[in-house]
Amino acid sequence: MIPFWILDFGLWIATLGSTTPEIASGNAASSTVIGMIDLAPHNPYTLELASPLIAAAGSLGYGIEVARQLRLGQRDGGHGLGALITRSTTLRPRRAHPPPALIETPAGLLYTGSAQNPGLRAVRQRFAPIWATWETPVILSVAAADENELGALLAELESLDGVRGVELPLAMFGVSAPAAAARLVAAARAATPLPLIVKLPVYAEHLAELGASAAASGADALSLSDGLPATAVVAGQRSDGLLCGPALRPLGLRAVAHLATKVNLPLIGGGGVMRAADAHALFEAGATTVALGSALLTDLRAAGRVLADLAVTSDSSAVDSPDRSDP
Repeated sequence: MIPFWILDFGLWIATLGSTTPEIASGNAASSTVIGMIDLAPHNPYTLELASPLIAAAGSLGYGIEVARQLRLGQRDGGHGLGALITRSTTLRPRRAHPPPALIETPAGLLYTGSAQNPGLRAVRQRFAPIWATWETPVILSVAAADENELGALLAELESLDGVRGVELPLAMFGVSAPAAAARLVAAARAATPLPLIVKLPVYAEHLAELGASAAASGADALSLSDGLPATAVVAGQRSDGLLCGPALRPLGLRAVAHLATKVNLPLIGGGGVMRAADAHALFEAGATTVALGSALLTDLRAAGRVLADLAVTSDSSAVDSPDRSDP
């Protein structure tokens, strides 16, 4: 079954009758303090997160659809999220053919129709005013046909109080070469002063060069939480989309470990994170924060659960570690 927040972009069905239970404010994650994290430490706007866990692009739609269930307006609402990244949004509405769907495969979930979105007007008029009242930062993922359209889109964001940052997914622009990435990131940087997160395709042939190019062109942070292009057969018909889930975990871990030694920017790790152990491995590899995607599609409480387990692991490590100040 496709989650309702994936299917609908305009109607706030979550607030009109979803059967998803609310998360109690007493969730263990709500009392966990791991420390504030800034994903844009050199940007005057900054992008501070109260949790090291992020909802990956589109995993919770635009957040409005699940805001009541997750209490997204509150940092201590028990949701466990430091920030939410939206679906990739274009200047004008786009319809996907076939429409968005989630297809189960032995390797994970294949997400089709990712290009579908309601356009910037819906963000400006319906979503951003609500985001502006939230303590949880919202990062808008953007896509465009070319650099000119990207510039026009980003120019409108500066006046939207509810948008705290921008994610630029290179794969949505068909960019995989360092030189092309440099031009695209530079165009985005010239169009907006907001914190800029550049999402790199983990399968890129020259990942380190791609990351260095983005960093040199104005990126504030890099994300390594993209899906893998894949195809599934359903009822005799091939469907193309992005593969998400545990199969991507080794790819994401390798990408973070590799890039952490090449660039000096905050890194968002990801790929099939389902448990605290998965997130911990990414942190150990050099990730600043960790994105959850498919985990949230199957369990809205996933981030709160993972954060609480991370806190327990952290506390246990502190107790088990010897005090090196003793003689």
